[in-house]
Amino acid sequence: MEITSEELKSKINNGEQVIVDFWANWCMPCKMFKPTFEKVAENSQIPMYTMNVEHNGDYAIELGVRAVPTTKAFNNGGEVFTKSGIMTEGELNTIVKNLING
Repeated sequence: MEITSEELKSKINNGEQVIVDFWANWCMPCKMFKPTFEKVAENSQIPMYTMNVEHNGDYAIELGVRAVPTTKAFNNGGEVFTKSGIMTEGELNTIVKNLING
């Protein structure tokens, strides 16, 4: 599910647990990563969103996104994980588990 910068700011400020994939239309690795992210998101107990950096560029830069795809996790009002590049299903599931158990 796509999220806007305003929606993500609200979730972070409310201390919600959330995982976000920052992507762009022109990014081939983003397109390759999308099915994996969506598969994990379908079964995740943690809300997982995508954010198009072309539409939310200023906020993505504010969050330190310098490359796409970049995956970030937030909890208790702060960033708790970040990784640029494609991730495996196992890596994403580990992030979800760490947030649940953290």
